[in-house]
Amino acid sequence: MSNKPVTVAVATYANKALAEQDFDALHGVKHEGQIDHLAVAVVRKDADGKLSIDRHNTSAKHAAWGTGVLGGALAVISAPLGIVFLGPLAATSAVWAGVGGFAGHFWNNIPKDEVRKMGDLLESGDAGLVIVAVNPQGVDIAGLLTNAASVVSSTGIGDADGALDQAFETAEA
Repeated sequence: MSNKPVTVAVATYANKALAEQDFDALHGVKHEGQIDHLAVAVVRKDADGKLSIDRHNTSAKHAAWGTGVLGGALAVISAPLGIVFLGPLAATSAVWAGVGGFAGHFWNNIPKDEVRKMGDLLESGDAGLVIVAVNPQGVDIAGLLTNAASVVSSTGIGDADGALDQAFETAEA
């Protein structure tokens, strides 16, 4: 994945069913081979305004990569949601290292104004998606989210594999 475009996107929806339709559509594009790796979470806001993750999936073969990439993105975009999500999933130091490596990668490669827009957008909707796609073909992720009310998307190029490897090395030391 070194120096491949990585797209991080947040989309909001009128309801969870519409978010889940786009969730499924994204996985269809992944299976067609248009995206190398994909991690997606369906986020819902309850009556008290608290965000939770109802459904998530990743195409990663290793838990540390899959949980790390989604957890890292959530920690940067919405720290409280990211931490709640990671609690039951991040049982090993390798997963925590992955989260740290990807959070650092996203923080350094996504413009800060885009991070703020993503966090604000996530807070504004009743349901949403958080998407991370390793996207060497430049697929328009926002264009695939046909049911979304609003989308904020940022694509950057950086050595995500290198960030993950460095985090694992640090965790092992």
